[in-house]
Amino acid sequence: MSEDILSKYILGEATEEERSAVEAWVKADARNAEKLKQLEIILNAGQRIAQQSPLTEAEAWAKFKELRNAKQEAKGNVRTITSLRTYRWLQIAAAILVIIGGGWLSYNFYKDHRSSSEQWSSLTATTAVRVDTLPDGSVVHLNKNSSIAYAPDFSSNRAIRITGEAFFEVKHDENSPFTVQTKEILIKDIGTAFNVKSVTGHTEVIVESGIVSVSKEKALINLKARERVMVYKGDKSLRVEESKDQLYNYYRTNKFVANNTPLRRLVAVINEAYGSNIQISSNVLADTPITVTLKLETPLQDVLQVLKETTPEIKIDKSANGIVLHR
Repeated sequence: MSEDILSKYILGEATEEERSAVEAWVKADARNAEKLKQLEIILNAGQRIAQQSPLTEAEAWAKFKELRNAKQEAKGNVRTITSLRTYRWLQIAAAILVIIGGGWLSYNFYKDHRSSSEQWSSLTATTAVRVDTLPDGSVVHLNKNSSIAYAPDFSSNRAIRITGEAFFEVKHDENSPFTVQTKEILIKDIGTAFNVKSVTGHTEVIVESGIVSVSKEKALINLKARERVMVYKGDKSLRVEESKDQLYNYYRTNKFVANNTPLRRLVAVINEAYGSNIQISSNVLADTPITVTLKLETPLQDVLQVLKETTPEIKIDKSANGIVLHR
């Protein structure tokens, strides 16, 4: 059991899974319970002494490095981390660290570690679109089944991780770049509003206004308004394309706006929005341009009827496996 997790447990900041793991670990061996108790004493004392320590942060850090190096040298003589000798050594080292100002170190180390990785704030949309304002004043529209996480020090480190799809209206700040990270790419705002869709296999970025930079490994491009990039797993280059429709923001505007848009593109967005399984029987029909505006709250049956009226050559067959559009 790592001391990082034990410390989070003591400080009341462990996740439910981590709490369960710690409690099971404590029950498994009385020595584990003793170690947890002693670590709790050290951390609590450290927080009190940190306020009174005569050492500066730099001095405390230097003392810590001394002890850390000594500990690393001693590891060669220890057979197992669970040995009583190791526990005693760690207890003595931790106690010395507290006395010389290690209270500052232990408390702030765990505090900084949590803020850098564990304590990112998250926003999640499940069955409905969610609109929220980030701490810097930027606005995010989260599509259904999507989530973002943002850094704890967001005012100075405007970093976001995304899963799913979101539209960002960014409050520009030259001193603090706004970045969005997916599994594949890094997106950096240069003052803009843009849409990011990160799903299995690919990521799509569409700029509505302003400019964003998109990078992947050594490749870097700038996207302007009404431009997009599609990035697939394994891509080594990035290619800018024109964004020819506004279907990407249907979940924000509550409208499907198609203007000479290929039927395949409109159907893909409708399937996503309604959770439907509409298929097109031929490539010729799939490439048919469609011009129509539909409201998101319109029932799927009525949407299909509008498509039929707009493009009379479309025929609709329904079955247990879904809906097929054909000529």
